[in-house]
Amino acid sequence: MTRPFASRPAAEETVPPPEATASTKPLAGYTRSVKNGQHFVGSRRPHRPAEGRTRWTFGGLTLAALMALPGSAFADPPTGDPGEVRVELDQETLDRVRAAAEKAAQDVMSAAQQRQSAKPEAAKPEDKKALAPESRAQRAVVSIERGGQPIGLGTVLANDGRILTALSTLGAGNDLDVRYADGHTSRVKLGHHDRAWDLALLVPQTGKWQEGLAASERDPVGSDEVIRSFTAARGKLASVPMALKARTGLLGGDDKLLRNVIEIGSRVGSSDLGAPIIDESGRVVGVVARGCAENGDKPCTPVAYGVPVSAIKSFLRAVPEDAVPPTAWLGIQGVPDATSFAKGVRVLGVHPESPADAAKIKGGDRLGGDLILAVDGAPVTSPEALAEAVRKHGVGDKVPLLLFSDGKYQQVNVTLRALPDVADAEADTETSAADDAEPAPRKAAPPPPRALRRPANLPPLPRR
Repeated sequence: MTRPFASRPAAEETVPPPEATASTKPLAGYTRSVKNGQHFVGSRRPHRPAEGRTRWTFGGLTLAALMALPGSAFADPPTGDPGEVRVELDQETLDRVRAAAEKAAQDVMSAAQQRQSAKPEAAKPEDKKALAPESRAQRAVVSIERGGQPIGLGTVLANDGRILTALSTLGAGNDLDVRYADGHTSRVKLGHHDRAWDLALLVPQTGKWQEGLAASERDPVGSDEVIRSFTAARGKLASVPMALKARTGLLGGDDKLLRNVIEIGSRVGSSDLGAPIIDESGRVVGVVARGCAENGDKPCTPVAYGVPVSAIKSFLRAVPEDAVPPTAWLGIQGVPDATSFAKGVRVLGVHPESPADAAKIKGGDRLGGDLILAVDGAPVTSPEALAEAVRKHGVGDKVPLLLFSDGKYQQVNVTLRALPDVADAEADTETSAADDAEPAPRKAAPPPPRALRRPANLPPLPRR
């Protein structure tokens, strides 16, 4: 995963499950058993099938849908459970039925993806590509508020979710919220700061905004590029051109001499501190901060300046390991598994009082536990893939899961919560379990999940 500055969203909208139709109603699975040369259909009396055919029982498929299948021949009228019929299928028809079941699962996943992309707050992927670089960058700029009043701007770090801003706007750093491009807010905590360079890193406590900015490798001073920044004048965020004059020296916090800072030739309002400075490609060349320019024998004059990318990298490399957002938690234990119609993660155990438990996801053996097929429309076929899909979301996000449960495809919406204390979590249940039908035994004091571990030194910024 690419890290933006050598460092390491989320709407509250519920995605309703797609409605089943006559053409997309999923199959409920089939059963077959053989005893003493006789074929049984479910729990009914034994039948001897016609030559070259096998008797199957399908639930969840309408009578009209079965009759429409080429090559089908009904052995008996429907009895027993509603919607269950007996049908003789040759191999060609069986292949068609399996293909129909796979298509039904794809339809459900496609519907979930379409509903997510149709949210009014978030631009569709194709729309984002069509936006100008400054418009795309603007979606990664947040307004920092205290008590509903804007006090500054910040930049969401790409592939990270944390927010870079100016320290001088935050005061004591308490009771802070950030407002994202779609209008929703999230409470944040101060995770790291540098008084000399006037930099601060804010850690959202709920949600994870997916659109962020990465650093530029270009030198913005003296180039012919159009450099832009952002302003919240008149209460509305907008991009504005910014003139960069030269590299200079200033006094930073604690009277520390700062070298190689970017001198700004444009007017900057106090509520615009913390805004990113971007190049024509929409990448960050600096962050607006506050310093003090020497003024002879007089007291120094407060001025806005641009923190260069080199200083931002050094700042983020010094971020402590625990300055990370809360880990989103689902609360299941599973193993890879597959049926004739579906492939995913079989739920062996569900942690009590977890988001999965609240959504009534069932754990059990290979026959009784739910099979998780997709997270927010993205297929998952292993516990590792499931954990990665969950980590892409934040605490408080409502995420649709596609399940194969009791022989039917269904979609449930799970509200993710923060990972509980290690002593209560019993180890992250999204990690791999033994490949058997029983959940792994509980441990008295398991180690923290891998999702919470982070190297002390962050990797260097990848080059373009």
